[in-house]
Amino acid sequence: MSPSSASGDDEYLTTDEVAKRLRVHPTTILRRLGAMDDADPARIPAVRVGRVWRIPRREFEEWLSRSSRTARLSGRQRRLF
Repeated sequence: MSPSSASGDDEYLTTDEVAKRLRVHPTTILRRLGAMDDADPARIPAVRVGRVWRIPRREFEEWLSRSSRTARLSGRQRRLF
């Protein structure tokens, strides 16, 4: 499968892309990353490829929606970082 034919499920984000989306510094993202099987809901699910981290787009979107839903249920704005 060539990179140009990758589906949305196979798409990965860089730490810089996630940082821009959340409007935080890339170092902040690096501190919040966790393994895909990490049970801590505050950790952003990611995989390490060599020396760099990649965040699966679908997992990131799910993490973001869970964080937003938790904040709405608690009735106050929750800080992600």
